[in-house]
Amino acid sequence: MILVRNHQQQLSGNKFLWIAIVALAFGACSPKVGVLKSPDHRAGSVGTPKTEETTKETEVKVSAAEAFRLKKLKENSISLLLPFQLDQVNTNMLSRQDVERSAMALDFYQGFQMGLDELAAAGTYYGLNVLDSRDNEAFISSLAASEKIANSSLIVGPVFPKEITSFGKAHGNKEVLQINPLAATKASDFRIPNLVSLTPSIDVHSNTIAEKVAKDYRQGDVIIVYNTSDNDGKQFLEQMFNAIKKQKPSAKIEQVYSSAELNEVLTRTGANLLVTGTTDRNSLRMLLGNLTAKNLEEYYIFKLYGHPLWDRIDFSNFDNFSAFEPVITSEGHLKAWSANVRDFDKAYLQRYTVQPSDFSYKGYDAAKYFGRLLDKHGYNYVDHLTKESYEGIFNSYDFEHNDQWGYTNKGVSFKVYKGTSFQLK
Repeated sequence: MILVRNHQQQLSGNKFLWIAIVALAFGACSPKVGVLKSPDHRAGSVGTPKTEETTKETEVKVSAAEAFRLKKLKENSISLLLPFQLDQVNTNMLSRQDVERSAMALDFYQGFQMGLDELAAAGTYYGLNVLDSRDNEAFISSLAASEKIANSSLIVGPVFPKEITSFGKAHGNKEVLQINPLAATKASDFRIPNLVSLTPSIDVHSNTIAEKVAKDYRQGDVIIVYNTSDNDGKQFLEQMFNAIKKQKPSAKIEQVYSSAELNEVLTRTGANLLVTGTTDRNSLRMLLGNLTAKNLEEYYIFKLYGHPLWDRIDFSNFDNFSAFEPVITSEGHLKAWSANVRDFDKAYLQRYTVQPSDFSYKGYDAAKYFGRLLDKHGYNYVDHLTKESYEGIFNSYDFEHNDQWGYTNKGVSFKVYKGTSFQLK
């Protein structure tokens, strides 16, 4: 096992991180072993007289256990490709820059390791081959064609889009899944048939909001798609009108491009379901200011649907923001108060002496889902990807398949604005 500490630890205490870096630099391979008991394991069996017959029986059982171990190690062979960028580390002195550069990769790895360890403790075996992708396209291409990952049943990584593309082109075995663990890039942009994208793309968020708006619509309401010029807004609303129309053909839908146009289509006979994707502060200030002004003039019902990045914006300066019942989608559904999360946080802190990050949670969920699939179905695990969903501590997985660009995750949650922040619905 490779012991590592993540980026939140003081540099003076990074003994384990340095051990990890040295080990990884030499191509560390970390086989996971579980505890296997012989079929006749019973309390009180110590002291049973040995005979030639019992000796042979024991040898058979040991041989069967070893055969099972080797079979599982082969079936459950996982290569983890993360951008530790060890080639840039100063081997004479570990600097803060070295730690920060590897922080995301270390956090994901630590969470992934914990997930596999939990599965292995239940009595199975995993072979985990941890490799440094270096955030280098040329290097990752050579790695894809190397013997280091030739026998992998599952490949997790690389992380960054250019590396994902380079690896996908160079790795010849399309029967083995390549997991895109973090990039939110559209799967259709990669066009890698064996790629599994864990992070829902903006299209998934848009379609989910469209379904939500169509479901909330009632006779007398009006759905207003408020277009803006910023890139986030354009991308989020690109297919919004058609997506809503597909879900609710009878809905009254208006597209507007300014506050003046917005005011012309407002209704007082029902709710105004307002969808916008802008993350531009000025555009948001103008929109919310206009909605507040209209409410002061006359009584309107507003329901606001926005971009997932609104979760990172401070809306506390708008006293009546919550009155618009803002709803967004989120890839994460971490419930910090739940027993599962508390248990994980406690175990992670005890093991690494720091609190987990979102990357730690994501690594853990990926290990638990794919590790269980491998152990349960062996080489046929691919056939079950679209059949078995998953609710983890941070992510949920609900995959759909496309022959040209692989598997995309539709698992998103809804958040509503309460108090001073967006919270899980």
